[in-house]
This record gives sequence, C-alpha cells and structure tokens, in this order.
Amino acid sequence: MQKSLKKYFPVFVLPTAAAFLIGFVIPFVMAIYLSFCSFTTVTDASFVGIHNYIEAFKDSTFLHAIGFSTLFTIVTVVLINVLAFTVAMCLTKKIKGTNLFRTIFFMPNLIGGIVLGYVWQLLFNGLLS
Repeated sequence: MQKSLKKYFPVFVLPTAAAFLIGFVIPFVMAIYLSFCSFTTVTDASFVGIHNYIEAFKDSTFLHAIGFSTLFTIVTVVLINVLAFTVAMCLTKKIKGTNLFRTIFFMPNLIGGIVLGYVWQLLFNGLLS
C-alpha cells in the first residue's frame, strides 16, 4: 500500500499543484509586482516603487475605505462567532425548549430529503410501474 502511494503520488498531486500554481500563485505574484508599477495594460508596466502606496495612503477616501473594511470585518467576525456559539449552546444544553429549537433548526435540512423521497416514490410507484 505504501509503495503504491509513493509510486502514484505525483500523478494525483501534479494536476492539483499545477491548477493551484496557475490559478492562485502566478496571479498573486503578478498582482504584487503590478502594485509597484504604473501601467495602463499589463504589457506596458513600468516600475515606480512604492509611489502607488504613498499616493493611496494620502487619499482620504482610501483611508476611510480601509477603516470601514477593518471595522466591518471585526464586527462581522465577532457577531458570527457569538451567534454560532449561542446556536451551539441552544442545540446541546439541556434547557427548556431545546427539542423545539432543534426541530426548527434542522427542519430545512429534512424538508429537502422528504420531498425527494416523495418524488422518487411517485416515480417508482406511478410512472415506472
């Protein structure tokens, strides 16, 4: 088993590694390089150093956007985690109404399977009999 894993490891890893390289690493490196360039198209890029960053941090709109994005990220991460923790507590603790809460919470997952079961029952009993 171990020998066959070593033998076929490149066969399975190479396509994924190539896709990761083409789809993520190369565009990421290009974006970093282009952030230090002045250009209208990618082919006529000329290196200007940190001039673009200096200009960006002088702009009050950019600073407002960075501040708003940072605040938005902090608030949403905290709220999502607090909400998820509250839901997890309601689903697992032995408190009054836990079974009702579990029913309400898991009902959307069940409805799709139930409807699918009825559709297959209709197909097998009605149309294919």
